[in-house]
Amino acid sequence: GMVTDEQRNWFVEELLHAEANRAEQAVIVCIHHAPYSADTNHGSSLAMIAFLEDAFQKTGVRPDAVFSGHVHNYQRFEKSDEDGHRTPYIVAGAGGYADLHAIATLGDPRVDCLPGSDNIELKAFCDRHFGFLQLTIERVQSQLQLSGTYYCLPEVFTTPELMQAEVYDRFTIPIRRTEHNTSTLG
Repeated sequence: GMVTDEQRNWFVEELLHAEANRAEQAVIVCIHHAPYSADTNHGSSLAMIAFLEDAFQKTGVRPDAVFSGHVHNYQRFEKSDEDGHRTPYIVAGAGGYADLHAIATLGDPRVDCLPGSDNIELKAFCDRHFGFLQLTIERVQSQLQLSGTYYCLPEVFTTPELMQAEVYDRFTIPIRRTEHNTSTLG
C-alpha cells in the first residue's frame, strides 16, 4: 500500500496519456491493494483510496473501472461522484490462495471498510467459493463496453469432470469515450 513519488508521478502521467487517447481506448486501472473492500482480513486500503483520489483530482481523469486483488474473495463496488459519474471497483482475488477472506457483517467493529460510505455501494460479493473473473471488451453499435462474468467453483473439490465453474455475477460497464472520434468507429 505504499506509493513512492516516482510511482505517483508515473501514474499521473499515464492517466493524462490515457485521457488524451480516450477516443480510442478504455481507461482501466489495475492495482494490487484493494481501495474498497468489506472483508474482515484487510478491509479497505485508505492509502490506495487517497492515492487514487489525489491522482484523479489532479488530472481530472476518472477511469472506466478499477480492478484489484490482494483480498482473497470477489467484491464489486460502485462509487458515485458528486457529478454523477459512477466508477466500478472490482476485487478479484479468489483464484488460488488456500483461505478465502470473509465479508464483514454490517456493524462489524473490525472493519471500518467504507469511508464516505454513502457514495460507495457493494453490488455483489462471493466469499465462500474460489473463482475467477472473465473480462471482454466489445463494440456494441458504435460504442465499446466492458463485460465481466465472475465464475465460482464448487465448494467441495472432486474429480475434474465435476469441477464445473458456475456464473455468479455479471456486469457491463459502458466505456466513456470522447466525442470527437466516436463517429469514425464504423
